Amino acid sequence: MNCEECNNEGSMLIPDYQHDVMMRVQCVNCLAWANTKRELSISMSKVLIGMTQSRMAKLLSDTIIELMDKENSPDFERLFSLVATKNKDSLVSLLQVMA
Repeated sequence: MNCEECNNEGSMLIPDYQHDVMMRVQCVNCLAWANTKRELSISMSKVLIGMTQSRMAKLLSDTIIELMDKENSPDFERLFSLVATKNKDSLVSLLQVMA
């Protein structure tokens, strides 16, 4: 989401005329969007919890490959080596970095 009020900074400078200073306040639109994303994530996890492990693994691997393919310089060799060594923690870390 592109916030038009704070330009995706998450906060705005508001003048406080009583103390003659500028106050930094959190953007209400960004807070509302973050809350909506969190609620959607919780709802989606409740729906997806019924999926089989193999189907979930296939979905996750497809997502990792698509995200990596969209990068400017995808490093598929690194992905191949992580799969060959069966390093689950590094694969999850890679997904967290890419997302």
